[in-house]
Amino acid sequence: MGLITDYFIAGSDTEAGRFLDGGVYGAGLDDDDLHAAKGIDPFVMLGTLEAALTELPYAEISGDRTPPVGMGDSGESGIVRVRGTLTAALADLDPGRVPEVAESWGSTEEFGPDADKEAVADFLRSMTGLARRAVAQGRAMYCWFSV
Repeated sequence: MGLITDYFIAGSDTEAGRFLDGGVYGAGLDDDDLHAAKGIDPFVMLGTLEAALTELPYAEISGDRTPPVGMGDSGESGIVRVRGTLTAALADLDPGRVPEVAESWGSTEEFGPDADKEAVADFLRSMTGLARRAVAQGRAMYCWFSV
């Protein structure tokens, strides 16, 4: 069984929480407000990405967990807010740096030895677009996940 993750933007934790039971697809979100990213977990993997983009120590990032917006009854699904520092760093990421960051981040052990660096770069491009949209609209990024 794998991890399913969908990243999206919303105006508040309450607004994001309404997607807890049904997920974000088919829920009326604008296509530009969401991105499917099977297997890119919002905890460790986004933590290592944030460390790479901000130069904050991973230990500091991983030790500063925001409580989940919500958890499903079974505990197999939930919604978490993406850290604001990561959202800002993604929004500011120069498109010319995406291949370099993808190469570095995609080499972390969480991706495994056969990581598809182009898929990692595509994920980064999508997430930078999502982050820019969130910042421009004064909203936040979230992750809906299910195992």
